[in-house]
Amino acid sequence: MDGDSFFASVEQALDWRLRGKPVVTGGERGAATAMSYEAKKMGVRRSMTMREIKRVCPEAIVVPSNYTAYSIYAHRMYKIVRSFTPEVEEYSIDECFADITGLTERYGKTYEEIGQMIKAQLEQDLGITFGVGLAPNKTLAKVASSKNKPAGFTPLPREAIPEFLKDLPMGAIWGVGFSTSMQLERMGVRTALDFATKDRAWLKEKKVSLPYQKIWAELNGGFARRLGEDGDERIGSIIKSHTFRPTRDRDYILSQLSSNLEAACAKARRHNVKARFCRFYLKTQDFTYAGLTLDLTVPLTDPREFLRAIEARFDDIHDPGETYRATGIGLYALTRDDSVTPDIFGESVRVEQEAPLIDAIDHLNHKYGRHTVFLGESFGAVTDGEASRREREERRFALPIHQRKKTISIPHLGVVR
Repeated sequence: MDGDSFFASVEQALDWRLRGKPVVTGGERGAATAMSYEAKKMGVRRSMTMREIKRVCPEAIVVPSNYTAYSIYAHRMYKIVRSFTPEVEEYSIDECFADITGLTERYGKTYEEIGQMIKAQLEQDLGITFGVGLAPNKTLAKVASSKNKPAGFTPLPREAIPEFLKDLPMGAIWGVGFSTSMQLERMGVRTALDFATKDRAWLKEKKVSLPYQKIWAELNGGFARRLGEDGDERIGSIIKSHTFRPTRDRDYILSQLSSNLEAACAKARRHNVKARFCRFYLKTQDFTYAGLTLDLTVPLTDPREFLRAIEARFDDIHDPGETYRATGIGLYALTRDDSVTPDIFGESVRVEQEAPLIDAIDHLNHKYGRHTVFLGESFGAVTDGEASRREREERRFALPIHQRKKTISIPHLGVVR
């Protein structure tokens, strides 16, 4: 079950005046986080800035995100589905899996009729529509749920799987990222059916790792991904941002972004999680935003790996003629460090070989203070921040002694570039 344009649909359910109108959430960020189907038809896309939204859809109604309401609706969704079956995986805030195996006798209905019944109950009680996919396993059910949106119901019996997969690109399969799909295409695997028809000898020859073996098995109609094994390890997100003096200096702006990235990755390592996606944005002096979401080959916490991907796309959103005042970075699709499995092409092995260096940097920064060691790309932001800190301290110590705050001096070893 996958809520259609969930955030925007919740806003429309809460305020009848928004129904049937182009609604966009994300007003507090200055960029679209979700949009109603009415807005999508007008050309609004996720991450568009407010300026871009107003250009393509002047009548768009932009509202701030109400994550409390979205969370309440999500829990209501889970509760409704659990009233039919206890076997439910809360995959994300707007979607879940449900195993209805064996319920045909209980309800005296076919599996298709049970799926339709759950969908009808969700839409009646919540006032929003859902895309529902019915299939022998999670991989196919998830793909099917997106087939006929909005408000679609797509049953996929085992005998119909080959026809369903024949024109489906590998990148559309849940769990296959852009980089992996491109590498598979270079190996002659262009569609999901191409991958499904490979034999076990091919999987062994190409050293296909376990997660992709499970996808292969499920594309062939098997059941390899139990409920809970994908959803339980999703932690949330980590976001870091910073406002600085307005500037057009590209290197300084990139330095600020690099410093935010280092802070986000350090927090991820402290919590023993790795990120599969990252999103970075730039904020102009006029409070407009531009950003990009990047799909990584493997889950990461090494800021250098993220930075390579960001630098390759930085100029896609950076305008030399604009004055910028803030940058931000978000790490998403977080998973427990110990739950990360090797990728199909061994990229995770290369990344893990660098882990001792990152551990050593964390140790030095913990022992001697933040920014004892940092990336060369962060130099401008760190030195500017240190100068501001010293200026604040000087002003503080100019106060009468009874007004001063207690401070502790932390030794600083310098910069490693």
